[in-house]
Order: sequence, then structure tokens, then C-alpha cells
Amino acid sequence: MYAFQKLPQLVDKRGKLVHKGEYAKRKNGVNSITTRVWHHSLTKLSAGGSKIESFADFHVRTNGWPEIAYHLIIDPKHVVNGKATIYYCVDISKKSYHVGNSNTIGLGICVIGDYRTDQLDTPTLKSIQDLHAALIKDGIGKYDKAHNEMPGYSWKDCCVYSYQKAFKDTLADNLPVKGTEPAEVPGLYTVQEGDTFWSIALKDGKEGITVNDLIAANSDVKPSELKVGQTMKFGTAKNNYTPTPETPKKPQSAYQYPLPSGALKKGARGDSVSQLQKALAAVNFYPNKNAKNQGVDGVFGADTENALRRFQMVYVPYQVDGVYGPNTKGKLQAVLKSKGY
Repeated sequence: MYAFQKLPQLVDKRGKLVHKGEYAKRKNGVNSITTRVWHHSLTKLSAGGSKIESFADFHVRTNGWPEIAYHLIIDPKHVVNGKATIYYCVDISKKSYHVGNSNTIGLGICVIGDYRTDQLDTPTLKSIQDLHAALIKDGIGKYDKAHNEMPGYSWKDCCVYSYQKAFKDTLADNLPVKGTEPAEVPGLYTVQEGDTFWSIALKDGKEGITVNDLIAANSDVKPSELKVGQTMKFGTAKNNYTPTPETPKKPQSAYQYPLPSGALKKGARGDSVSQLQKALAAVNFYPNKNAKNQGVDGVFGADTENALRRFQMVYVPYQVDGVYGPNTKGKLQAVLKSKGY
């Protein structure tokens, strides 16, 4: 067992997150790793989706990757004995998709947060330092680099904090210090291993290039058939997509299964609860399939909460709380529409 696996704040999540197959093994195993690559998630710590389950869901279901992108993830929102939790997500013997053509030699380490605005705190710094020291002790990698120091990614807004300073300094030294400033977004981009339109797009970047922009600017490129080494329009793709005007939204009363407004949780009663229960049953998340009316009784009890949680686990994995609110309503409306209701 490696020294990093013995860290008391480490939690082994290998094989326990959503996945669709698995990454290929490195040709020379762990000996192939030369570089410890430091990322940050670019998701604000305050956001509900800033967690490993949401990252795995996005990487697998949207990007189409076999597993989550990073081998190791540091989570500032979960602290154990004064140190941020470290999740071991992908076996280090595998080459995951996080640095394109450098995947074979790169070990992917991500610190959750958007450090263009968030601040590194003491528990997070301690875990960065513990993990770095343990990896060195294990002989895993020879160099440390930020994501935007890797070939082909100089335009990435990651890693904006100084990871080198984080290895040895404390908050008293006014961390974070700005890391390497991103370069200008290139006009053309050369596709690397694991790339998809969704992973290439700068959704949160300074240029604001979207997936729809890439599709509009590269009509001769099939998003589902990208090839390593292929060149596509990138920086010049910005604003190529012009959205069509949205059709006016129908009033809820016009739908077969109208959805209530506001928030509903366990203990609520009335017509709004009945509407929610009917809608959940229509998409096969029955409050109680064996009960009279399949559990549609206007009472938000344990069965309804369970049905809502099951729906959220599938369609709103970043917000599984058993509470009906705007995010759940929007997704439930979309699922109803997809089924013709």
C-alpha cells in the first residue's frame, strides 16, 4: 500500500462512483507517471454541484468518459480532524482523461473550488501538503505542474492559485498567490486524447466559448467522432451560434400533469402535493406503487420523499435532498415533456 493511501483523511472511492467501463492501464503502470498535474474544479464551493458525485456524473454522462477525470480530489467542504477529505477516485495505474495527450504521464489531482474567487483555507492547505509529501515519498511522479502548464492547455484558467506555494506555506503568507496567467485562447485547437466538444468548450473561461459555438463554427466536424490530431476552429468560434427565439411557455394548467410552484417537503399536504405525486408516478417514480392510487393521496410523507429522492438521484444528482424546488421542478417538467406529457 502506498503512503498516500494511509493518510487518515483519505477515502477510497474507486469503483464507487458512476462509471461506464474503465480507463485503460498505463503501459508501464505507475512507473509511467512523471508529472503530478494540479487542477481546480472551477465550480464555486458554495455551489450544490461542487462534489465528486456531480463531477463523475458530468464526466461520464455528458463527456462520455469511462470514469471521473481525476485520480485524486481534495474536498474543502468535508473536513476530518482539521484536514480536508481526499478522495481516491481512479486507480493511479490507469491513465484518466484530464490532460489530453499527456494522460499517460499525468496524475490528475483536483482541488474542489473556483479559486478565481474562492480562497484556500487551512484544512485544504494541510491536505494539499500531506498528499504532495506522500506522493513524493511513494516516488509517484517527478514534477509538479498546473493544468495550464501542460502541452496544449496554456489558455486554461487553471490552476489560478500557486500550487508550488501551497506545498509549503500557510494562510499567514496570504495565499493564494496567483499562478500562471492563462494565455490567449488560440484560434485553432488540436484535438487531444479524451477530448469532446463538451470538455473543450470554455463554459467558464474568459472567452465564453460554448458547445453550440463549436458546433456552429465546425460544421464539418462530427462531435461524436473527434480524432486525436484533428484541427478545429476554437477562439474564432465565439458567438458563432445564434439561439432561436424561445417559444412562449405554456401556463402550468395547460399541461397534462401541471406542476406546483414554490417548495414542498415532508409534512406538506394538499392539491400541490397531489400534483407532484401524479407527475412522479407518470414518469415511473411512484410514491407507493402497491397502495391505493399508487400513493397519490395529497400527503407528503415518507413514501413521497423516497420517490422524490429516487427521481433526484437519476435526474438531479447534485441535489438529492427529498425537497421539491425550482431545480427539481425544471427537470421533472423536462422529463414529462420527453415522455409526451
